[in-house]
Amino acid sequence: MATLEEKLCPVCFREAMEGGKCQNCGYVSDEASVGKNYLRSFSILNTKYLLGKSLGQGGFGITYLAKNMLNGSRCCIKEYFPSNLIQGRMPDGTVALTGEENRCEFEDGKQRFIEEARTLQELRGNVSVVDIQDFFEENGTAYFVMELIEGCNLRTFKKEHNEEQTFKMALQMLLLIGSALAEVHRFGMIHGDISPENILITQNGEIKLIDFGAARSFRQSSAKQGRKIYLKPNYAPYEQYTLKPCQGPWTDIYALASTFYFIVSGQKMLDALSRAKGGAYLPLWKLAPAVSKPLSDVMDHALAFDYHDRYRSMMDFLSALEQVVEPEEYDIDLGALMPKSRASGTAVVRPKTAAVHDDSEKVCSVEEQDVQEPRGLAAFFHPKKRKMAYLELTIDYRETAGCFSKRRWLLEPNCTIKIGRSATSDVMMPANNRISRNHCEIFYNEKRKDFTIRDLSKFGTLLSNGEPMKKGKQYTLRDGDSFYVLSPEYKFKVVIET
Repeated sequence: MATLEEKLCPVCFREAMEGGKCQNCGYVSDEASVGKNYLRSFSILNTKYLLGKSLGQGGFGITYLAKNMLNGSRCCIKEYFPSNLIQGRMPDGTVALTGEENRCEFEDGKQRFIEEARTLQELRGNVSVVDIQDFFEENGTAYFVMELIEGCNLRTFKKEHNEEQTFKMALQMLLLIGSALAEVHRFGMIHGDISPENILITQNGEIKLIDFGAARSFRQSSAKQGRKIYLKPNYAPYEQYTLKPCQGPWTDIYALASTFYFIVSGQKMLDALSRAKGGAYLPLWKLAPAVSKPLSDVMDHALAFDYHDRYRSMMDFLSALEQVVEPEEYDIDLGALMPKSRASGTAVVRPKTAAVHDDSEKVCSVEEQDVQEPRGLAAFFHPKKRKMAYLELTIDYRETAGCFSKRRWLLEPNCTIKIGRSATSDVMMPANNRISRNHCEIFYNEKRKDFTIRDLSKFGTLLSNGEPMKKGKQYTLRDGDSFYVLSPEYKFKVVIET
């Protein structure tokens, strides 16, 4: 008599397997698809998640189908598994590092992985961002649980639909994902790994951003570990090739524009290192007949080599798009174009067969010192251009999780920036009831190179020495000064670009 594991399907989790095929969803077991590093199907994580089929392994993680045994829902689980630091698993599933000399880099990446999951939980409800439901540590590594998305990525959609459908989809994607990223940026985060593989179209026609921060979390390694940088060359702007703190909303704008460039033209954007050496790319209007010259010009602005020359914010980019694109140009029912699966039967992205050439974009690692230019990085980011000011937040989770989370915002000069937990705040804080909806406001005076801050809250804003600010009174801060919201748990620092 067949055991429960032999009868249970690792995709739909029904007791419907007969002769290696699921009679419910049509899944056919394939031993070749089981990687040596994958956790065994039907393993249990965190006492409540039953693992099913693996959906694949990237450079930094393994993704599995899973079932929440408490409520019966299916989900996906992402495991922190940097392949360059892990040599395999112990019999009990615990990861084994390639050497103890990599322990520091591994642990640092794991904490960043957890920080990303914690922060993304605050974005639950954003229909264009994958929903993070849970996160935890086990097997010597970390996991986060996310909603199951049935559908395909942009690259697959492009292969299976005509040029008109693909163009309309791509325009719709720009506006929807751009709007989602505008909210993400208000949390002081960037995605850092936008590409055709990380944007999915669901079976009901929604467009979702996934793999949030996966590569960005590993972009900086320990100073003792060779300072590796991980990125996708045809979607990463030049500032991602350096460990200098110059990434921001403009970094995601470049990657989003590069994704659009590939989807509508079929040609990959020229990589940033080639552009640094004088290489030029063809503008979109010369490659794709559907792209107007005004739209192509907007994309050129978004793809500017020097980040100072790009749109400063995602809202600026979206406003420019709305000036050159009419609603009928992206009027398309994506749900009607998506094939429907058998009940509860498909995985997140339809699996590739061995006969299909895999041209998906892979994350590559480079050493920072490999980026050598005759006059250095400053030659490309002109010193006479406006120096940008930033607001940096460190959230201290030591009491609850033993780690820190860092976020960063651009401070536009000569305008008031509101800080609070309101959805309309320029700097959106965590959902803590002791943080006021409009907690405080800050103003960067570009001419004087200083900052003025004013407390508006019920519970208080503190100076760096712990002294509470008087409500409504203005205080002056200089480059490098700090202040606190509520307590040292939320530490802000003002920084002017060097």
